[in-house]
Amino acid sequence: MSSQLVREARQRIERVRKQGLKVRVFRDGQPVEGARVRLTTLESQYLFGAVCYHYGLFKDKSKDERFTELFTPLMNYTMMPVHWDWYEPRRHEYNEPYVGNLVDWAHRHNIKSKMHALIWHECCPKWVQPGMDIKALYEERVNYLMQRYTGQFDFYDLINESTVSERFDNPVSRWMKEFGQVNVARFGERLVRAIEPRAKLIYGEWNVHGQEYLDFLRDLREAGVGLDYIGLQSHQHRDIWTQEETLRVMDEAAAYGWPIHFPEVSVCSGKPVGEMSYLPGAKNKFTETEEDLHWQADFTKDFYTLVFSHPATEAISWFDFVDHRWLGAPAGLINDDLQPKPVYRTLMELIHNDWRSDAELRTGTDGSAARRLFFGSYQLEVEAEGARQSRTVNLVRPSFYDGGAEDLVVRVDL
Repeated sequence: MSSQLVREARQRIERVRKQGLKVRVFRDGQPVEGARVRLTTLESQYLFGAVCYHYGLFKDKSKDERFTELFTPLMNYTMMPVHWDWYEPRRHEYNEPYVGNLVDWAHRHNIKSKMHALIWHECCPKWVQPGMDIKALYEERVNYLMQRYTGQFDFYDLINESTVSERFDNPVSRWMKEFGQVNVARFGERLVRAIEPRAKLIYGEWNVHGQEYLDFLRDLREAGVGLDYIGLQSHQHRDIWTQEETLRVMDEAAAYGWPIHFPEVSVCSGKPVGEMSYLPGAKNKFTETEEDLHWQADFTKDFYTLVFSHPATEAISWFDFVDHRWLGAPAGLINDDLQPKPVYRTLMELIHNDWRSDAELRTGTDGSAARRLFFGSYQLEVEAEGARQSRTVNLVRPSFYDGGAEDLVVRVDL
């Protein structure tokens, strides 16, 4: 049985994720009664995603095809890695065409994409040594990536996990400490916008539960750093967010005025054995039962409902799509054999049934038909008296919309 918070979230979704659409049908200037009005969803405005890192890495090409077969009906958004140590393991030697192939794959399937991440303390290549000019190296890196991929990504993670950089000790983290995290963000923004002025920039962070994070958001805002979104990472391998905590974290972050993405959601169908390690390359052990599979699905349904209901959020993305790919965790939506888990089917039902609003209507005596619809793009088809018209209608939700907008009125003359 759902909690009171989830029931309230479902009610809130009706207010903050929908707008009324009224179609008025005329012929020879007169309203047409009984006209058939069909509205078919083309695309949700809200972004539902997952990382696609493993596409192209299967040894069997048929597994890439299976991955695509499962990913593309569910998701309209993905994230692609350019981690510095992995993308440029030796200076001026880049991990291509892997990233380029991912970009092409996303474009073929009309999936929006994000580059992850331009500036990140954790991913320092071994060839970067003390005494090197880190700022100059980052300028070279950002310029290279932006020039190579100008206009090909919808979003960019500009900075990542900035509040925890001092937990690492490498040339990048030491440079960040000396230069200052706000200055790092401003420096990165300047480089990106010099090449792609309208790039959509995100600051992603997992350390989002305390005052340190809120203080950094305040510093970024006061310094005028030109972010477009903030990303609240929620890797719940061990520490599960309560529903109260989920709502509190969103409320506190939203107060700083940036729309919110949930870029890295991890929920496991198993429990870690012993201490959980998040270090690069770590392979943890988990106990996995049938009961855990269904718990993962049930928890995820409620978590997604809470996030989707918050007026500040605009995207939620899963990490990782396939089981056991990061940290050895059973955190996928599909298993190692590329079969859907219960959580996959739960999200399919939630996103493409509960949060989808196709409609078949008939006009009344005044020639109009109306319905409240989820924000997104729709194919509108109107047919009456042997005449037919079709067009695309876009219901566009402003950031932080909390309900109350007048119906969008579309006139169709047959």
